[in-house]
Amino acid sequence: MIKEELRLRMREKRRALTNDDVSQLSKAIQDNLFTLDALRDAKSVCVFMSSFKEPDTTAVIARLFDEGKTVSAPVSDTETSTLTLIRVKSMKDFRKGAYGIAEPSGTEKVNDADVILVPGLAFDRSGARMGFGKGYYDRLLSLANAVKIGLCYDFQLFDDIPKEEHDAPMNYIVTEKEIIDTN
Repeated sequence: MIKEELRLRMREKRRALTNDDVSQLSKAIQDNLFTLDALRDAKSVCVFMSSFKEPDTTAVIARLFDEGKTVSAPVSDTETSTLTLIRVKSMKDFRKGAYGIAEPSGTEKVNDADVILVPGLAFDRSGARMGFGKGYYDRLLSLANAVKIGLCYDFQLFDDIPKEEHDAPMNYIVTEKEIIDTN
């Protein structure tokens, strides 16, 4: 299966999820995520704000705040196709950004994070990730020393997906059913 076919198939499957499906599956993903030592030990975590029926990260962000962690989220620069990490101090810090995705409204840059939570359309058991094809996250992840944790639904996980040399691998992939450690 080529990348574009897989991207289309995964977008369609996510669109078919009901709000109840997203809520229920996201809760199970969150429960699995917070069992990881890498997240528990992290002082700073970069999160993504869910969109397009991705696993909901709202409760994850709230829990990270409750645990006293430094939270950041990416802001997209559509001219350079890059992401800049901006500190988030509350859920009120988000506004609609590029591509209709919520982004931090602040200006305090974060140079790196201990953990980066990563969205994707598909992942495989070796840690490969397929995004939307613009390379924003690949550029960010190639420069980061952080533990990279992909969050997805079980139906987005494959034994093998098409990958390219520039694709940044995940250290962990967390679904509602399992945690894959690729280290």
